[in-house]
This record gives sequence, structure tokens and C-alpha cells, in this order.
Amino acid sequence: MKQRHLDRQRLNRGASLLELLLAVALGVAMTTAIVQLFVVNSRSQAILAGQARLQESARHALDFLARSARGAGYFGCAANGNIANGLNGSWSQLVELDATAAFEAFAAIDSGGAQPRLPLRGASGARAFKSRNRINATRLQPQSDIAVFRRADVGSPLAAALTTNSEPVIVADEEGLFDKDDFALLSTCGQAALFRVSSTARNAARTTLARAVGSERFDNRSSASLFAASGTYGSADGPRGAAAALLLTEFYFIARRRVANNRGQPVWSLWRKTSTAPVAELVQGIDDLELLIGIDTTPADGDEAPTRYVAVDALATLAGGGAVVRTVRFAVTASSVDAVTADEGTLRQTFSRTVALRNR
Repeated sequence: MKQRHLDRQRLNRGASLLELLLAVALGVAMTTAIVQLFVVNSRSQAILAGQARLQESARHALDFLARSARGAGYFGCAANGNIANGLNGSWSQLVELDATAAFEAFAAIDSGGAQPRLPLRGASGARAFKSRNRINATRLQPQSDIAVFRRADVGSPLAAALTTNSEPVIVADEEGLFDKDDFALLSTCGQAALFRVSSTARNAARTTLARAVGSERFDNRSSASLFAASGTYGSADGPRGAAAALLLTEFYFIARRRVANNRGQPVWSLWRKTSTAPVAELVQGIDDLELLIGIDTTPADGDEAPTRYVAVDALATLAGGGAVVRTVRFAVTASSVDAVTADEGTLRQTFSRTVALRNR
């Protein structure tokens, strides 16, 4: 009976202070380890997500640039030297429509010297067809290059031959590709001509593109000849492969978004302006675009390979000396946009791709 009473007293007494302290210490150690594991995992996940995002952004940006580069210089069946300008403005005044320059590149606009031949707002840029659709120079990344590619879009075949300037352009246009104030390139093998569509009239699967004349730079000339070479766009037997297509000029540049990241820092994106249309944001998280131009200094030898790569600043001088652009090497610096962790900040990585231009 006495032994049973002593055992009951021990049970009622509970844990000792030493046992309690040991249990608390073990609990704190386990909690600390779990918290540290959670922090490490969260940090790793944030870094992996940031790296995946910047890699995806770079891939999209390079895909856009490569697609435009591969098509640069395609103006239907005609060669560049046989493109007639049917507008009042000279080619040098029509930077959004200059079919004589398949590719152009410019260094940062604040690097000194002449301003680039771009439709800029907030700087002494070239005039644009619609002033509200100019590129805002104050938002451009000052250390980034600018690439310009020109080509003809997928064309619609002529539904009737064009033999004189007074005749309308009639295309087989089932999808309604053309609209008022579009700028189209009329082409056949051997010649091409740029004109402005003043109005359209659809009849079944045919669209008539009117070419009203005017006095402004972007208007059709009253005495404009659409014939850069001898011959016509088709004959009495039919159009014979002649077509009309939208003329596309694609300006690629890095510009700042209106919103900042989670640290109040500017967010840069790859933007594009297509011909006379407004600018459009393509890919967020692209901080820089650098170009190296592969030029062929001996184009007469028949070897269509670049002999050297030069920076954008040297392109104009070499091109003026007869060198031909063969390839463009794009280097885009992508970022995770937001800071992934307090320690890592914003992740950045540079990716590159070399693309051959379509030279004729």
C-alpha cells in the first residue's frame, strides 16, 4: 500500500526543469530547421522561376527579331533597284516606307552625332505618317541599339492586268487585306512600285484599290509612274504573277514601361513599330539589345558569307563603300523584371543568335 502511494506521487510530480528545458531546446532546434528549410526552398523556387522567366523572354525576343531579319529585303519578285516611288516624298523622307533599304541599324540616340533616321517623338526625328504613332524618344533605353527591317507582306495576286497609270489596281482579295491609307507594293518580276490606297471597293472576291492623288508627302503623285522598268503588270491575257502586298517596316527598340518593378526600378521591354501603325510592346523584361553586323566586303566574288562583323556605328560607312550586309548577330539581355529575393535582386542574363538576312 505504501509503495503504491509513492508511485502515484512520482506520476503527479511531472517533468523536471531539466527535462522541460531539453524539450524546449529540441523544439526550437526543429522549428529553426523547418523555417530555414522553407526559406531555402522558397528562395530556390523564386530564383528558378526568375531564370525560367528571363529565358522565356529572351527566346520570344530573339524569335521576333529573327523572323523579321529572315524576311528583310523581300519585295516580291522585283529587285530593290527597280522599285518606283509613287508618293510625293522622296525615299529619304519616308522612313516608314523606304523600300530601298531592307535593313538599317542605329546606336543609342544619345551617343552623339546625327540623330537616327527614325520617326521619333521628343527629338529631331523624321516625320511620321501619323504624328501620334511616333516612337517616344524620351522612353528609349539610351544604351541599346535599334534595328529596322523592311519587306513586303504576303501578297494578293492581281485579278486584272495593269498596263497604264490611270487604271485601278484590282486584286483577288478574299480576306480583305487592304484598307484605306494602307501603303502597298505592286510587284511583278522585274519591277515594283509603292502607292497609297485612298479607298477600297469590294466586289465578291475582288477588291479595287483606288489611288487618289494629293499634295502632301505621303500622297500619291499626280504624275506618278508605277512602272520602274519597261513592261506592264501583266498583259491583255492576264496579270501573269503580278501581285500587291502591304509594305512592312519593322522598328525594334528597347523602351521603358510606365510601371516600375517591386523595387521601384524601371522595367524595360522589347517594342516594335510596324510601318505607320502605333508602337506595340512585345516582350517584357528585355533590358538591352546589341547588334553585330556581318558584312561582306567582297560581294563580287559570289561567296555570300560575311567577311567580318562590325558594330552599328561602322555600318553606314562600310555600306556606303559597297559592303553588303549578310547576317545580324542579336544579343538581348533579359531580366526577371522583379527582384526575386532580397539577396539576389533582379536576375539578368544575355542570350545571342545569328541570323542570315534575305539578300537579293
